[in-house]
Amino acid sequence: MAPGIGMPEMLVVLVLALVVVGPQQLPVLMRRIGRLLGQARGMARDFQASFDELGRESELADLRKEIEALKNGNPIEEISGELDKVALEAQNEKIRQLKMASANRIGDAGFGAPQPPRPVASKPQPEPSEPARPDASRDDE
Repeated sequence: MAPGIGMPEMLVVLVLALVVVGPQQLPVLMRRIGRLLGQARGMARDFQASFDELGRESELADLRKEIEALKNGNPIEEISGELDKVALEAQNEKIRQLKMASANRIGDAGFGAPQPPRPVASKPQPEPSEPARPDASRDDE
């Protein structure tokens, strides 16, 4: 029953229907009213069912789109690509740490500090040959 219509209101409506229609036609009128209410309820149910079906179809369409996106996107490749990026970043970080450790070791060894000059090895100078004597031809004699 509709809100705001209680038992006293229904009794007033039944008494008026009995007076207006008469006792002979009252059961026929009640059957017609019952059929009209049944048809109205059936139409409301159909209307609600059609909206529910549209909602399910739109949800199915969204699910189909997501499935197609997953098929086309191939999440395994995306995950492996992300793993490759992380591995590369870790490798770069390890290289950077090794370079920093190497630089620290070299700095600790005094690489950057001034060193005393080392003696430079000189090239051996050719020994001066004996000067030619003017009378060298005479010595052979």
